Amino acid sequence: MPQPSEPPYISRFEWLDLDPLNKRKEVEVEETRTVSGCPFVEESGTAKDPWDAVLLDEHEVVDNGSPSEQVKSKVTLATQPRRASTGAAVTRSQSLIIPATSTDPSPEKQVNKGSANALSKYSILQGNEAQNLEVVAFCEDISKLRSKFPHVDLATNPGYVLSPVITQRDAGGDSGGSVKVSIEISDSQQPVTFTCDVSSPVDLLIMQALCWVHDDLNQVDISSYVLKVCGQEEVLQNKHSLGSHEYVQNCRKWETEIKLHLLFLSTMRRDLARTEILAGLTDAVYDLAKLYLRSFCPTIPGCTMEEDRRDSREASGTTEHLQFTLFAVHGIPATWVSSFEKYYLMCALTHNNRNLFKPVQSKKVGTYKSFFYHIKWDELISFPISVALLPLEAMLSLSLYGVLNQNANNSPDSNKQRKGPELLGRVSMPLFDFRRVLSRGSKLLSLWTSPQVLQPGAAGKGKNPSERIILQVLLFALSRADRQLLWDQRYYCRDYEYSLPKILASAPSWDWGSMGEIHSLLHHWPPLSSVSALELLDSKFADTEVRKVAMSWIESSSDDELADYLPQLVQAVKFECHLNNDLAIFLLSRALGNINIAHYLYWLLRDAVQDPAFSQRYDRILGTLLCLCGTGLRAELEKQTRLVQLLGALAEKVRQANNSTRQVSHDCLSVLTETQVGEDLRQDMLALQMIRIMDRIWLQEGLDLRIVNFKCISTGKDKGMVELVPSSETLRKIQVEYGVTGSFKDKPLAEWLRKYNPAEDEYEKASENFIYTCAGCCVATYILGICDRHNDNIMLRSTGHMFHIDFGKFLGHAQMIGSFKRDRAPFVLTSDMAYVINGGERPTSRFQLFVDLCSQAYNLIRKHSNLFLNLLSLMTQSGLPELTGVQDLKYVYDALQPQTTDAEATIFFTRLIESSLGSVATKFNFFLHNLAQLRFSGLPSNDEPILSFAPRTYTIKQDGRIRDASIFSFQKRYNPDKHYTYVIRILREGQSEPQFVFRTFDEFQELHNKLTILFPLWKLPGFPSKMVLGRTHIKDVASKRKVELSSYVHNLMRGSTEVTQCDLIYTFFHPIARDDKTEGVEGLSKTLGMLSPTTGRVEGEVKLSVSYRNSTLFIMVMHIKDLMSNDGADPNPYVKTYLLPDPHKTSKRKTKITRKTRNPTFNEMLVYSGYSKETLKQRELQLSVLSAESLRENCCLGGITLSLKDFDLSRETLNGSISPSTLQGMFVQCGS
Repeated sequence: MPQPSEPPYISRFEWLDLDPLNKRKEVEVEETRTVSGCPFVEESGTAKDPWDAVLLDEHEVVDNGSPSEQVKSKVTLATQPRRASTGAAVTRSQSLIIPATSTDPSPEKQVNKGSANALSKYSILQGNEAQNLEVVAFCEDISKLRSKFPHVDLATNPGYVLSPVITQRDAGGDSGGSVKVSIEISDSQQPVTFTCDVSSPVDLLIMQALCWVHDDLNQVDISSYVLKVCGQEEVLQNKHSLGSHEYVQNCRKWETEIKLHLLFLSTMRRDLARTEILAGLTDAVYDLAKLYLRSFCPTIPGCTMEEDRRDSREASGTTEHLQFTLFAVHGIPATWVSSFEKYYLMCALTHNNRNLFKPVQSKKVGTYKSFFYHIKWDELISFPISVALLPLEAMLSLSLYGVLNQNANNSPDSNKQRKGPELLGRVSMPLFDFRRVLSRGSKLLSLWTSPQVLQPGAAGKGKNPSERIILQVLLFALSRADRQLLWDQRYYCRDYEYSLPKILASAPSWDWGSMGEIHSLLHHWPPLSSVSALELLDSKFADTEVRKVAMSWIESSSDDELADYLPQLVQAVKFECHLNNDLAIFLLSRALGNINIAHYLYWLLRDAVQDPAFSQRYDRILGTLLCLCGTGLRAELEKQTRLVQLLGALAEKVRQANNSTRQVSHDCLSVLTETQVGEDLRQDMLALQMIRIMDRIWLQEGLDLRIVNFKCISTGKDKGMVELVPSSETLRKIQVEYGVTGSFKDKPLAEWLRKYNPAEDEYEKASENFIYTCAGCCVATYILGICDRHNDNIMLRSTGHMFHIDFGKFLGHAQMIGSFKRDRAPFVLTSDMAYVINGGERPTSRFQLFVDLCSQAYNLIRKHSNLFLNLLSLMTQSGLPELTGVQDLKYVYDALQPQTTDAEATIFFTRLIESSLGSVATKFNFFLHNLAQLRFSGLPSNDEPILSFAPRTYTIKQDGRIRDASIFSFQKRYNPDKHYTYVIRILREGQSEPQFVFRTFDEFQELHNKLTILFPLWKLPGFPSKMVLGRTHIKDVASKRKVELSSYVHNLMRGSTEVTQCDLIYTFFHPIARDDKTEGVEGLSKTLGMLSPTTGRVEGEVKLSVSYRNSTLFIMVMHIKDLMSNDGADPNPYVKTYLLPDPHKTSKRKTKITRKTRNPTFNEMLVYSGYSKETLKQRELQLSVLSAESLRENCCLGGITLSLKDFDLSRETLNGSISPSTLQGMFVQCGS
């Protein structure tokens, strides 16, 4: 159904007609209507070139406005100003009078003025009654729905929250295996702890736990027990596996203990369950509503709706054309009178967001004044289409345009000489009501306008509101010939179930005569998956039967799957023609059976009800939800609403407070969630929803990227709540520990992780988490076009999990500084991230793992391109500032590259990784943000560590006074890369044996920098310069620095007591975990000796992907590991291939050269065209790896020869997998 394009601030004016000419015309109109017996009658002539029944080209689109619900709600003469659900008064708006008429207004059919007024009043009340009858029908369906969910059914009314379930494929490794579970039992003083497989059903865990308290389980009903999550009001689902629950997956991700509580089902608190009392209350309210309608919405005596229905006749039996009279627009703003010279209306007949005919333009008229200003046409508009051929969901859309008065001196744009008309407002209404009865009689339609069009010239300055609809129709549209071909071959497409939406969109006509064929195709089509059926709920499918069948397919989804797409389903309610629809009933039915769905739906409706164009419809659904959910849940939702209001008020005070007060208040406020004001969190909700769906797809395919999913909810205009992730820090705060230029250094992230993971196995686990989460972040942020990626919008958890926050800029809408685009790289991947991934400065096989994870994740999401495009398309009418039309959806389409193969996509994403890693702009952006956030605050406050490598602060009282400190020696280390560390000998009071601690030169420099901040007026000893000539001789540099650091420490410890006894000094010299692992200098020397790298290794490992299609052989060179050159230096490898025999060397192919690495990643495609399979089976593939040298001949590092007859050329290799078409093996050094 057509959608409004205006911004959410919309005004309404009640209609008041004081024009005596209007009364006379109304008499004629109403008398004509009663004689004809039909609202629209054929006329011999037509008005304004109706285009002779020629259907629109594919480029024709709809220009319409408000939905049917708001239109029908205006068919009233109420004098009381209606208020929105938020409690704010709604302003007045213009109204249109569109009386039904006939082309035979003979004089003998005129009646007196009094009877005409009565007929006019009756016609308006009839429209009002149709509106009320629709609400009554909706209430009756809700009553039937309520009866299907009796309060005694524990399956649909448990009264407690069920833990969400996320299905995932067991791919081995970390995704499977065993976990430790602790279960508290009421009859046992100690919890029962045991190990079980994550694939074990919850019933089995209950049985194992009961074995501890029951001797004979045959006497125990396992189904009468449940496992509740300790500390949360959440219960595991007995029929699902333990590892499928979101709570268990989070425990495994954060490596926390799984704590459960075994309870009798009968002892569970069911505070949120519906009760029997509600049924009587609902009936009472329903009876009261019917009494109100009978009392205050009466019909004319003797003229009931039943009689009116008997007077009606089937539309299929008439050949009359559609026509109506445009009468007048009232309530004209004074600014329009002075700024616009003429006005006209564009009348469009639409269906499926397309014009059924060429829009008809009314005549251009000026304003009239009779007590007040109004625009008057009194013009007959006709469409050359029979009423019998109109689709039931057809919409009449009217758009009001104004022609600027070029001579008006007070026009804001008078100096610009603008000549184009401006869109002033629009409105749309359904031609058939919910009873399938054609609308008739006088209609009062509210003209929906925006603040921009109330100011003349604004529409010309900004974006035309109709552009969004035009672009949406053209999105990925097929040509007319392609659509015709697809429709002609529709029965051959049944094997491709997902093609149904494209085929239905290609139907040549949706008139009454074509509906039989369309519906027959629909009902005989194989059922779509629930995610594919979402596309049929878009605005381009207005047909009620299509949407009904789509809902029958979506009903197969589980509640946990439904929760992922709930925001889109709530938005799709806008595209329904009437209040009583299958989608609304479906949402309410799922809310009745699941508290999680009811809770989520409540807050989504609370947010949607703020849209003034649809507020009445959402308000009714929200009210119905509150009536159905039960007293307990309703009370809980009311408490949450009050809490949100209180937190919102407090957050607003914090935002306006000074820095010191803000810090204290923020610490109190940010306990589990962060309340934000002044920010629109709906976009964050959408971005996080897309990332969560990506994560579920990866998990279902067996790829666990350990994504950090946190919750976000919008609770009002520019208000909301965001879940906090504990033990996490922004990259900026980590990097500025190394100064404002810390973003240009490589080690901050690695050393921060090592500080919180001092044991080697802990650090390796954290590094692995970083590799996986970084890969997921790169893919997700690229596909969604997440921008404004400075280092305060990226966070790192102490466990190594990286994640992004603040999605105010997405879909490629980059942050700008003047004309400078801040986000210039495809995604954020910096050298300090690569340092963690590689485990040092040099590229290793770990980076190849990272590239493979990125490519695999990218290809898995590409397989679901339609899902993400459909979900985003359903949100284009939600009012998000950066998701408005085709350019935004096309960004995602281009990022997904759905038309390419997996191998081509792998190459594409590998180039993106190289581009991002080589971009200096990202680091420079971080540096600019550091400068913008720079504050002189001295050392960190509270319990924050004052040194980046120390987990906490230590004092002289804790450790004892240091009597002496000196540099004892220095030693070479190789972890994470080769460097020298200095051994400090420390002697404290009361200790006979000295302590030894190990610090690097950079850590000494950090100590000195912070001492200068803490003691700006004290004279500190000079620190040795970091720039040293002859740096290539690392050992000589270390020896020289040992002498300089010895002098520095000697002078420092003999300085002022304020300096020597400060916490910073004692934290620096306090032993940390890496110091405790060595027992004196002798033990250290032995350890370093064992860590020396081995030499003389000549083998390597190459990974290829070989595929064949269209007489072309594709060889994808992916990775090479563990190369070694003869001189021991890092080579500059590249790959060269031949198809042997090849005496003339015409088959030579080469990759690019990678610099200074023993573990190169290529991901390049080498192509051999024009070879048949028979020819290739007789060939051998010779692959050589060489090192490019600038001053001498390129040297060969290794090679291998493969017979192509051993490969299955009919299969395309999946990236990262081992198959007959993939080579992953050793190769020998050249000449060996």
